[in-house]
Amino acid sequence: MLRRFLRAREMDIEKASALFLKYLSWRHSFIPSGSILDADIPNELAQQKLYMQGHDKQNRPIVVAYGAKHKPQKSTLEELKRMYLSFPQPTCLIA
Repeated sequence: MLRRFLRAREMDIEKASALFLKYLSWRHSFIPSGSILDADIPNELAQQKLYMQGHDKQNRPIVVAYGAKHKPQKSTLEELKRMYLSFPQPTCLIA
């Protein structure tokens, strides 16, 4: 997981660690309980646009996303973010 922060900051450890700490702070403020319940994302779940489809060779969960099922008028950006964060990290996303 740290590799993506290093890549984003051209392998600069100081900048990558600052970005990672900022991400952790944002994630903790966005999800104070540490997990997301189905009751937090009812509109996203009702649209059935994401499905878990087993694991890849590196044992990461595979999520299949159907973009045509996304209806922005039926949910908020906050709910969409929570939907994304409800899946385990790292995740392989197939769109």
